[in-house]
Amino acid sequence: MHPFIETDPSDDAAALRARLDRDGYLFLRGLAPRQMLLRLRRDVLALCREAGWIEKDAGELDATWSGAGPFTEGESSYMQLYQRVLHLDSFKELPEDTAYTSLMEKIIGGPVLVHRRKIGRITFPNNVEQATGAHQDFFYIRGTPQTYTAWTPVGDCPVALGGLAVLRGSHRAGFIEHATIPGKKFAGFGLPDERLPRDDVETQWHAGDFALGDVLVFGAHTVHKALPNLTPDTLRISVDNRYQAVGTAIEPGSMGTHYNL
Repeated sequence: MHPFIETDPSDDAAALRARLDRDGYLFLRGLAPRQMLLRLRRDVLALCREAGWIEKDAGELDATWSGAGPFTEGESSYMQLYQRVLHLDSFKELPEDTAYTSLMEKIIGGPVLVHRRKIGRITFPNNVEQATGAHQDFFYIRGTPQTYTAWTPVGDCPVALGGLAVLRGSHRAGFIEHATIPGKKFAGFGLPDERLPRDDVETQWHAGDFALGDVLVFGAHTVHKALPNLTPDTLRISVDNRYQAVGTAIEPGSMGTHYNL
C-alpha cells in the first residue's frame, strides 16, 4: 500500500477535477463537519450499546466491542439495528451539509443531486473474511458513471480499524465486468486480482489513517475495497454517500432508502 495523496478542499474546481482525472480519488483532510459526525457517532453507539454490541459501561463515544457477534450486513441481527440507523436524523442530515455539497458542486460544475440511498456500515473485529472486496461502485449503482462517493469514517480510523483503499488510476480502465466472490454475505460481486487494471506503474493501492473529519471522494469507476478491522476490540462506523449532477441518469434504487428499510 502507498499513502494517500492529500488534496486541499479549498482548491479551485479545475484543480480538483484535474486530480480526480489523474488519480481517480481525492483524500481531503478535515472536510466533514466534526460536530455533526460526533452527534452521529453518539447516536449510532447508543443503538449499539442497547443491542449489546459494545460494552455497557463504555463512554458515549467509545466503540469497545462486547464480543457479541460478529454480525454482518444481511444478517437479521445486523439489519434490525441498521434500520434504526437509517432513520436517525443525524444520519440523514450529514450528507446534505454544505461541506459536502459545496465540494461536489465544484467537482460537478453545477447543481448537485444527493442520493437518497445513504449507506452506513458498522464493521466488527474478528470478521476479516467479510470485508468488502475490490469493486467499482458502478456495478451496484449504475446510472451515470459521473457519480461520486464520499466515504467518511464516523470517528478516527487508523488503518488497523479497517478504512478504505483505492486503486489509483483504475478509473481510466472504464467499467470492468465483476465476478461472484464466494463466501460473502453481502457485496457478493467484485474484482479478483486477475481482473484488476495494471496498465502502468501509477496503478497502485493507496490507503492511510483517517482522522475525524477526513473524507475520501472517488468516482463510480474507481476500484476500491474495505480494509479488514484488525483491532481486537473496536467497532468501526462509516458512511458513504453519493452525489451526481441534477438531470443525469440515475437508477430508481438510488432514490430509495438502503434496502428499502
